[in-house]
Amino acid sequence: MAQQLKEYRAPNPVVEPGPLHLHPWIEASVKGWRPHVLILITLLLCTLPGFFALPPLDRDESRFAQATTQMFETKDFIRIRFQDEPRHKKPVGIHWLQAVSVSLLDGATHRTIQAFRLPSLFGAFFAAICTFQIGALLYNRWVGLIGGLALAGSLLMSTEAGIAKTDACLVGFTTLTYLGLAGLRAKPENKRYIWFFWGGLAMATLIKGPIGLLLILFSGVMLVAWERDLRWVKRAFHWPAILLAAVIVLPWYIAIWQATHGQFFMDAVGQDLAPKLSGQSENKAVPPGAHLLMSPILLWPTSFLIPLAFWVAWTSNRDPRIRFLLAWLVPGWLMFEAAPAKLAHYTLPVHGALVLLGAIGLFMGGWQRPKVRWLGIALLTLGTAVMTSVPYLLGKDVAMLETHFALLCSVVIGCIGMIGLTMVILRPKWAIVGLVAMACITSVTLKGLFVPSISALDLSRRVSAALQREGLHPRLSPGTPGPLIGAGYQEPSLIFLTRSDSALSSVAAAVKAARIGSGIVVNTQPQFKAALTLALAKKGLAPKWRKDVLAGLNYSKGDPVELAIGSVVAAPKPMPVPNRQN
Repeated sequence: MAQQLKEYRAPNPVVEPGPLHLHPWIEASVKGWRPHVLILITLLLCTLPGFFALPPLDRDESRFAQATTQMFETKDFIRIRFQDEPRHKKPVGIHWLQAVSVSLLDGATHRTIQAFRLPSLFGAFFAAICTFQIGALLYNRWVGLIGGLALAGSLLMSTEAGIAKTDACLVGFTTLTYLGLAGLRAKPENKRYIWFFWGGLAMATLIKGPIGLLLILFSGVMLVAWERDLRWVKRAFHWPAILLAAVIVLPWYIAIWQATHGQFFMDAVGQDLAPKLSGQSENKAVPPGAHLLMSPILLWPTSFLIPLAFWVAWTSNRDPRIRFLLAWLVPGWLMFEAAPAKLAHYTLPVHGALVLLGAIGLFMGGWQRPKVRWLGIALLTLGTAVMTSVPYLLGKDVAMLETHFALLCSVVIGCIGMIGLTMVILRPKWAIVGLVAMACITSVTLKGLFVPSISALDLSRRVSAALQREGLHPRLSPGTPGPLIGAGYQEPSLIFLTRSDSALSSVAAAVKAARIGSGIVVNTQPQFKAALTLALAKKGLAPKWRKDVLAGLNYSKGDPVELAIGSVVAAPKPMPVPNRQN
C-alpha cells in the first residue's frame, strides 16, 4: 500500500512510512481520482453550510465584495475603492477572481454574496489538492490523502473557504508554489513543476503582495543554509516561466502606479504593512506564541496531528523530505509569530506542511509512542471542549432567546466529539473517518444552523429587508428612492446590501446626501437621531419615522445597537398666526 519514493533517496538512513493494513475498500480510496473527490466532498461538507447560510460578514468580506461591485459600476478594474475612499491595502488579484465568478453567475447588480465567495472555495480546494500532491510526491498517496483531508476539514480552512476575502486564495496559490518547489527538488526532470512554482508565486503576489514571496524566500534560504545545495535554485531560474510570472504580475502593478501616481504603494506600505509590523495597527499587538496556542482550535479536529508533526521533526530531520516540510513550516510560522499583529488566519499558508508532517508521523508509528498519543488526544479533547462550548456561550451572551437551541447544538457537537475521541483512542485506524464526520456535523450545526439563527448578528440584512418592506430600499424598491442616509451604524455589509452611494459615515455626510424620498437608518442614541433631525430641519427637511426599531449587535465593535428606520420628507410649513384685531 505504501509506495516507496524511488527517485528521492536520503543521504542518511531514514524510516519510511509503513502500511496501515486497512480494510480493502479503504485501501482503494487512494487510487486514481478518488483522493481528489474525497478531499472535495470533505471541504464542501465543512464549508457549504456557512457558505450559503451566513450573511455578508463585517468588515473585511463586505469591503472586498463592495470594492469588486464598484469596479463593475465604474468600469474601472484597476483602482480599488470602497465608496469614495481609495482602498490601497491589497493588490487586485482577489477582486479580479471575484469579478470572474460574479460575471459567470448572476452579475454584480444582484449582490449575491455567495458569488463573491466562490474564489475562496476554489482556493481552499486548490490548497488541499496541492497538499495531497506534495505528500504523494515526497512519500505516497496515503500521506498526501490524510494531509489533504486534514487541511480541508480543519476549522480554519473550512471557514476561510466560505469568506470572500484574500486568505483562502493566497493559501491555494502559495501551496501550488510549494508543490513546484518540492518537484524542483524531487523530480528535476519534470518541467511542469517549474511552471507551478512561478505561476503560483505570481498569483500569490497579485493577491496579497509580498506575503507569498517572503514565505518562499525564507524557505529557500533555510534549505540552502541547511543543505549547502544550490542545484534546485539553479533549476528554478527557467526564463520562460519567469516571463509568465512577469506577465501575470507586472501589468497591473504598472497600471496602478500610473493611475495613482505611486500613491497605492506608499499607502500599502505606510498605512497597512508598516503598522502591522510595528504593532500600531487597528489589531492590538499580541506576544509571540499566540499562534501556537491557537493551533489546537484552528486545526480542530485534526489537531491530534500536531504532536506527531513535532515528533517527526525531532526524529527524522536528516531526511531531505522532512527538511523541505520544515523549511515550509518553520520560517513562515516564526515570521507570523514575530509580527506584533496576530490574526487567526495568518499562519494558514503553512498549515499544509504541519498536517503532512503529522500524517508522516502516523505512518512512521508515532501514534504508538505514549507521550505523542496522549498529547494528541489531549489537544483533540481541548479543541472539542471549546467547540462544544461555543453555541452555549454565544446563546448566553448574544442570543438569550435562543438558549435552548444553543444548548441543543452544544449537546450535538459534544456527542459527535465524544464519538470521534473514542475512535481515536480505541480504533485509531478508523479515526480519520470519525474526525471528518466530526468536522462536517459541527459545521452544519454551528455555521449552518446556530449562528444564522441569531438575529442579533444579522442586523444589516434585517435592515435591508425592512427598507424593502417600507419601499425605501435605494436599490430594490420601486421608483429608486434617493441614497440611504444615516449615522451611528456604517458597517460595510449594509452598504454592500443597499447601494454604493449610501451616506452613513456621519450626520454631516447624511444631510449633504439627503433628498426627499431617501431612506434613513440611524442609531437611536440622541447624538445621532436628534442631531440628524435638527440638521435636516436646517435644510427644510424632516424625518418620517417608522414604528419598528431594529435591535442587534454590531459585532465588529462588540456594541449593542438599536436602529430607527425612516424616510426624508419636506419639513411641514409653520401654521400662520391669526391676526387678532381689538
